[in-house]
Amino acid sequence: MVDLQVDVIDIQVRLCVIITLKRKRSLFLLAVVLLVVGILLTLENFNFIAGVSAHWPLFLLITGTGFILLFVERDRGDDALLWLGSFMAQLSVFFYVLNFTSWNALGVWWPVFLGLVGVSFLTVGIVRRNYVFTVFGIAFVGLFFVFTLVFTVSMRLWPMSLAIFGACLLLLDYLNRTRSAHG
Repeated sequence: MVDLQVDVIDIQVRLCVIITLKRKRSLFLLAVVLLVVGILLTLENFNFIAGVSAHWPLFLLITGTGFILLFVERDRGDDALLWLGSFMAQLSVFFYVLNFTSWNALGVWWPVFLGLVGVSFLTVGIVRRNYVFTVFGIAFVGLFFVFTLVFTVSMRLWPMSLAIFGACLLLLDYLNRTRSAHG
């Protein structure tokens, strides 16, 4: 009995040491990244180098990837981590495109945000096999297509929004029937 208690205590101590080492390693990595980025941005401010600030979407990408990794490390326990990580990673790509094209395009391409929200919901819905997230994802992606057609291509395409809405309803009906058949 005493040996078993000592083994349990020994395992708990080892786990605490491992967690502490991981935190210290993460803190060290964060410190190095902040140091390098701070130096690079300062050098850009004094015109020694150029173009560093155009890469700010990398922070979103790194943060989004971090959320996704946390989701995986925590045994896929928190859907919000996956959704947020997916959204931030996609958003960083969109902002990168805007950085190297024109931010004026955002006035036309604002429906992309609806698409990003939809893809994030679909990501969680597919990974978790969650019907509600899948429905929300399909709805937001459908809205993205509708608003993109209407506001960026031509106002005469608004009837296509009815067709896309009908297609989304058919897809949802199909998902509902397959869900009922399996459940």
